[in-house]
Amino acid sequence: MLEKLRFDGAPVLITGAGTGIGKACCLTFAELGASVILAGRDEAPLRETAKLIAKVDTLVHTCDVTDEAQVGRLADAVQARFGHLKTLVNNAGDNFRAKLHETTAADWRRIIAVDLDSVFYCTKACLPLLMAAKGASIVNNASLYGVVGQSAMAPYAAAKGGVVNLTRQMAVDYGPDGIRVNVVCPGPVLTDRLKGYAERGITDLKKLAALTLLNRLAEPHEIADVIAFLVSDAASYIHGATIMIDAGHSAR
Repeated sequence: MLEKLRFDGAPVLITGAGTGIGKACCLTFAELGASVILAGRDEAPLRETAKLIAKVDTLVHTCDVTDEAQVGRLADAVQARFGHLKTLVNNAGDNFRAKLHETTAADWRRIIAVDLDSVFYCTKACLPLLMAAKGASIVNNASLYGVVGQSAMAPYAAAKGGVVNLTRQMAVDYGPDGIRVNVVCPGPVLTDRLKGYAERGITDLKKLAALTLLNRLAEPHEIADVIAFLVSDAASYIHGATIMIDAGHSAR
């Protein structure tokens, strides 16, 4: 079992790798022996994360995942360095709180682009690399709010709901090619972004924690650990699944 959790230098691409859950994924995959490809829009946090995992082979590549041409260059860089891809973690995302009538078209397009279009672009570009690997796997990072409703979450919930169902479709289309595809739906996670919302009075962390059945927020590594398990050989029969990581929030 434990050997099936090892990656033995296999290349893993993580988008949104500089902060939050993406950063935690980099640390977790490095502990499991993967080669880690860190992708994100801002180079500085990617470099800082890469320093923390210098013991493994890393590739830092700045990329706006809402730009199909830039995503294509990312895939080319992975091809040139590794020749294939064991795992793709579509993690990049953004949030915007608003009811539908309060949402501008520009804000709608921005959230759909970051949270949903990026999954399309990155998966499409990386599919040849994944098909070149044995036992490749994709995990898409959606959200609790891709499955259940919450006030003032119109564009975010729409995008993440799209990720959930796109994952099912990807599972149908690419399972026969040997590529497993799953989606995780985290509840509230204590990232730097969420802490910033709390500091600005946008979010009440205690009230948010009280929505869960464990009365606490998740740490980023708790989400990363599940993602790493799902793409490992230890989860070889988990495919097309929607995994709630929400401390029972959606069970209430």
